[in-house]
Amino acid sequence: MNIATILFTYNRSRHVKTVLDALKKNIVLPEKLYIFQDGMKETAELEEWKQVGEVIKAVDWCDTEIIIAEKNKGLANSIVSGINYVLEKNDAVIVLEDDCVPHPDFMLYMISGLKEYKDTDQVYSISGYSWPVNLDKNGFDAYFTQKICSYGWGTWKNRWNQFERDFMLLSKIKKNPDAADRLAVWGGGLQGILMGNLTERYDSWAVFWALKVIERNGYCLAPYEQLIYNIGFDGSGRHGAILQESLPDLDKLIVQENHVKKHFCFPDVVESTKECETEFQFLFGTKVVEEKLKLYQELLLNWLNMKQENNNIWIPDEWGNCIAVWGKGDILDCLLHEIDEQVEVKYIVESRPSIKEYKGIPIISISMLPDYIKDIVVIPYFDLEIIENKVKKLRKDIRFWGIDKLVDGKYL
Repeated sequence: MNIATILFTYNRSRHVKTVLDALKKNIVLPEKLYIFQDGMKETAELEEWKQVGEVIKAVDWCDTEIIIAEKNKGLANSIVSGINYVLEKNDAVIVLEDDCVPHPDFMLYMISGLKEYKDTDQVYSISGYSWPVNLDKNGFDAYFTQKICSYGWGTWKNRWNQFERDFMLLSKIKKNPDAADRLAVWGGGLQGILMGNLTERYDSWAVFWALKVIERNGYCLAPYEQLIYNIGFDGSGRHGAILQESLPDLDKLIVQENHVKKHFCFPDVVESTKECETEFQFLFGTKVVEEKLKLYQELLLNWLNMKQENNNIWIPDEWGNCIAVWGKGDILDCLLHEIDEQVEVKYIVESRPSIKEYKGIPIISISMLPDYIKDIVVIPYFDLEIIENKVKKLRKDIRFWGIDKLVDGKYL
């Protein structure tokens, strides 16, 4: 089986160099690396675009083919046409974008997975990204989900041939009861992205791939341990929100010691467990997302009403000088502004942190939380019981405070 590796680039030279430096450190190098650079869109980006060209032309540590577009295709068109081109000559592909930094084991994992499931048509993709969920490993290095990920992934020609940009796919899924049930678990956010493609807010090819997998009852292999680090959340990309100000140091990002694996152990049965479905529905499910968004809007409205009446949020007497917070976003920004001079938010806690900090506040797992921190404000307050049960397994002394209670009038 011929497995090609693809890297898509445009005008982010530092990102491209970071990805290529990491790929060069993989214990298995690409058999052949196809590098696509999209054509220029704005003359103001010309120097950076030229710099990317210099970076990709300097690759001399594996066989390469460089394809530079004469005109700008845009993100989605560039990726779809590039994969189509490469699969004309190969049986499977491994796909990287210029913000997906591979762990040294990434290529071995991807090649092993593509070979393992090449004849299992129900498996649509292999991903190197580890979703922020807590699952029992059961002796394997990866598990099956029905949610695709485009951060460092791979597929086979016969599965990719089913890809289509069909805007009616969502309505077709909703008309099929079984597919609609799958959408409710695995399709969080897809409807918004699909609509965003129409308004040109997004330029996503992946939304159509995700919907196709859900429609066909397909599966995706995901690793328990992180093999892809996304460095695109610095505002430089087409869809990247600004969550980090600069590129991280590669040596700090990827710990080199004891990373070499001789083989990966994959599950024999292609299915998602109930535990997996619960975790993903908790994080991404469409019904859950819609309900959470409604509650967030109600919370922000209550907060505005409270400020209109010149009231402040409730700060419990039990709090010390510093606390931790579970969750990020606009509501955390409001909280930071509200308690700035009274209490310090020392840490942001997540199940499996995907970035290292937010607005200068370190993001850590619960196991890293210092003993002197006894209080956690939970921003996704509707999931407080679930979060509390997770945390209590490691820290029974933690007190939890739903953000909704802090803005509830009866506490003022």
